[in-house]
Amino acid sequence: MQDCKVNILGTEYKITLKELKDSDVDGFTDYTEKAIVIRSDNYNEVGNFEWLQKKQLRHELIHAFMAESGLQANWEHVQKFGHDETTVDWIAIQSPKMFKVFQELDIL
Repeated sequence: MQDCKVNILGTEYKITLKELKDSDVDGFTDYTEKAIVIRSDNYNEVGNFEWLQKKQLRHELIHAFMAESGLQANWEHVQKFGHDETTVDWIAIQSPKMFKVFQELDIL
C-alpha cells in the first residue's frame, strides 16, 4: 500500500499512510480536506496487518463515497460519526465477497 490519489464521484481524495502509534483508530476520512489517512505502523501488532490496512481503506472509501453522495449527515450517529459505523463496516467487510460474485457472473 502506498500514498496515492483516487477519484470519488468526481472529487479527488488523497490517500496517505501515516504512523498513528497509540491512537485508537486505524484510519480516518476528512471530508473537508478530501483526505483519507490509513495506519502505516503495526503498533498493536495485528497478525495480518495488510488485511487490516485493506479493510480500513475500504471502510474509509465508503465514508468518502457517502460524503460525496450527500449522505454525510443522514445517519443515526450523525452527531458523533457522521455515518452509521455498522453500515460502513458491513459494506467494507462484505464488498470483496460481493465483488467476487459479481466478477464470476460478469456483471460489473
